[in-house]
Amino acid sequence: MAEVTILLAAYRGGTYIAGQIDSILAQTFSDWELVISDDGEQTGEVLDRYEKEHPDRIRRLHAGRRFGSAQKHFLWLTGQCAGSEYLMYCDQDDRWHPDKIEKTRNKMKELEAHAGSDKPLLVHTDLCVVDADMELLSPSFWKYSRLDGSRLALNELAVQNVVTGCTVMINRALAQKALAGAQEPAMLMHDWWFALTAAAFGEAACLPEATMDYRQHGGNTVGAKNAGSLKYILEKLRGGSMRQALIDTAAQAGAFADCYEAELSPEQLAMLRAFAACPGASRRERRAVYSRYGLWKNDLRRRIGQRLWW
Repeated sequence: MAEVTILLAAYRGGTYIAGQIDSILAQTFSDWELVISDDGEQTGEVLDRYEKEHPDRIRRLHAGRRFGSAQKHFLWLTGQCAGSEYLMYCDQDDRWHPDKIEKTRNKMKELEAHAGSDKPLLVHTDLCVVDADMELLSPSFWKYSRLDGSRLALNELAVQNVVTGCTVMINRALAQKALAGAQEPAMLMHDWWFALTAAAFGEAACLPEATMDYRQHGGNTVGAKNAGSLKYILEKLRGGSMRQALIDTAAQAGAFADCYEAELSPEQLAMLRAFAACPGASRRERRAVYSRYGLWKNDLRRRIGQRLWW
């Protein structure tokens, strides 16, 4: 088994997936395998060719069913490969920089040196934002989206995710721990759940440099948002989407508390339970909870929206 297993959840990826696989084949770190599962059409012929040409590097898994979301698809792949030493996650339409695996692995080794490899560990990085033709939109996704990738404490992650799944490396301990919540309906995204798990039971760390090109096009499921644009600000200030997002985030915190109740510290559990109860509390009570536990979003505009709309 390779040291690093890369999971690619494909879905109608015929347009860009070959370029992504080529960027993985060009990595400076060599002890990896690419495991691909296809959840739709348009991709099979391309994947058949790569698997035939690189049987020692690339293998396909066939679930025999459709997933309907990237989250469910990646969680299934994680379950299939949870015995790997390290897992990385790969979208079908991006391009990895040649030293992405090497740099991320080096950061993981640093984390293991002081935290211990038996603890659930996660490393994530910044990204370059590019358009459909790979023209640079921003050299930093974090700056583009006004995110602070170093905000990785449990209370910070409970209220806002700063971890982008396609940059992530997790160790075996985290994969196995996080899978306990695989069926939680309130889970918002697998990368967010992984980050919460690392923060609660081990450690998460960031590498503050871009290791890949994050392609933006009409088919992105999530994509990068220019958080400094007037359009983005106006959309958020309408209130409805932000209010619902905060309600959903509180529900996820409650689900995380339920899932790991017996293993969380009393302080962790109290914070998560207090946040989960916020949708039923008054505005004054909610703000008191935010202040007591530091449950504020990391950008001034987002904090203002949090105060105004929830």
